[in-house]
Amino acid sequence: MANARLEWTPLGGSSQSYTLPVNFTWDYQELAQDETDRERAVDGTLRSYLRGLKQRWILQFQFISAVQKEVLVAIKQAQTDIDFFRDGTGAKTFTGVWTNDLDFREVAPGLWSGSMMLEEV
Repeated sequence: MANARLEWTPLGGSSQSYTLPVNFTWDYQELAQDETDRERAVDGTLRSYLRGLKQRWILQFQFISAVQKEVLVAIKQAQTDIDFFRDGTGAKTFTGVWTNDLDFREVAPGLWSGSMMLEEV
């Protein structure tokens, strides 16, 4: 897999981009319709809105540098939509939001491990 890329715009800032070194593994899932995307009409009938499957990408980082970890922390703290490019030189894969907690931990002096779960918006 080629280097992936993330693009985001912090609140009040300008667009930023970060190319991930190939030091992560990934898992891809397609999710069915969210159960919260249903409502009851006034007459009690259940209404749902048809939409395609949503993508979820889980990126697992092992033994990354403190510099890379700080970039990922800044992306998480921006709390904004993230454009994900599976191939950093290719077309955008999808726009998502980072949904899991920040879980990076030091596993050796100066090396960090953790994950990023991106769900399509």
